[in-house]
Amino acid sequence: MPLPAPSSAPRRAGVVATVAAAVAVLLLSPSFGRAEPTGNYRPDLPPDALATGCFPLPGGAELDLAHQVRDDRDVLTLEGHRRRLTLQYDVVDRAEAERRVVAAFAAVGFVAERGDEPDTLALTRGAQAVHVLVEEIPGTSAETLVRGWILLDLPVTQAVSDAAVCGDPRSTKRWADGSRS
Repeated sequence: MPLPAPSSAPRRAGVVATVAAAVAVLLLSPSFGRAEPTGNYRPDLPPDALATGCFPLPGGAELDLAHQVRDDRDVLTLEGHRRRLTLQYDVVDRAEAERRVVAAFAAVGFVAERGDEPDTLALTRGAQAVHVLVEEIPGTSAETLVRGWILLDLPVTQAVSDAAVCGDPRSTKRWADGSRS
């Protein structure tokens, strides 16, 4: 004997329930699980390492060129403890970057002369000495934003403030044990 045909009423109720659920999800979905558009999708950037004033340049020199501080650390050299500040410079060529670094230190009393190496400068003010190496990144052009590196060999300095920003390596670029976390 054949089985009776299933009733179409339960099937119809299942289809209606599925369609109703799908419509409800579509109508309610704009209000659930969506980010509010704030227009601010980038995290706050830490302040520029030299702009904080925590570890100033000797004599209060201020660089007048677009740059990013990549690293700031104290090292032991043959001459004793020194500060090594590594920056990237933007927009200008090597000669202009070097001219602006020299001008920044000249404005606070440093005198420039060529160093022992052909590409280095020695800037002195009394017993203070600053050594400058400016290198262009090979293959850069007028359309390239980051054009090169500046290495400043400076006297060691201590933080001039106990503000919280002066203890934040993301701001000062003074990474513990060379780590960049």
